[in-house]
Amino acid sequence: MDKGTLYSYPVSNYSGMVRDVIYRYVLPIDIRHPQELGGIKSPEYQAKFPTGKIPALEVGDLKLYESSVILDYLLPSPEEGERKYYNLLAERVHDIYHGAYQGIMYRPSTEDETRTGLEAFRFTIGELDRILGLMDGPLFGGKEIGRGDLVYPTFGFYLHILPNYHDFDVFADCADLADWWTAIKADDICRKVLKEIAAGLQEWEDAGHFSKLYGKQSVVDFI
Repeated sequence: MDKGTLYSYPVSNYSGMVRDVIYRYVLPIDIRHPQELGGIKSPEYQAKFPTGKIPALEVGDLKLYESSVILDYLLPSPEEGERKYYNLLAERVHDIYHGAYQGIMYRPSTEDETRTGLEAFRFTIGELDRILGLMDGPLFGGKEIGRGDLVYPTFGFYLHILPNYHDFDVFADCADLADWWTAIKADDICRKVLKEIAAGLQEWEDAGHFSKLYGKQSVVDFI
């Protein structure tokens, strides 16, 4: 693979999915902050990536955004048969049913938006648990990290924000997913990415972001 650059925020869960693959497979990709191009709203950044989103990948003339597309480019697919498609389904469930509502965890939202978002998170978590239960675990990839397991950075957000600010038990009635989380935390690369996300969330806490939004602060202790 030619040398490339990933533009990423350390706190970003979607960027974390891609960083895992870069770390895990020791890919020749530098990880940089979008501010090096003036930030995601700058003309320089949007000339490369018109949506102004992260993560974004540049390899020579190839410029990609959207984490699922970047993962398609970077990640080998060792899973075969049903496991392969259950892994792809897990990723798709996360991107569609979680992704549309992620912002309610850290942006001002109406009561209706918050309620709908929490319902979407509960469906996402329950469906991931159901899919996981259809295979031998503890991981979506079996004994190794698979495509479906790369949803794990989002659980850093879930486990910090939902119990502390929404009285939401993340793993309620999801025993397989709780065992999965234990296995995720035992993986060195997963721990590295989760610590990056935890540091970013702690910066938000220290800056008063959550106290302004929720009227209190909490300790980041999911990893």
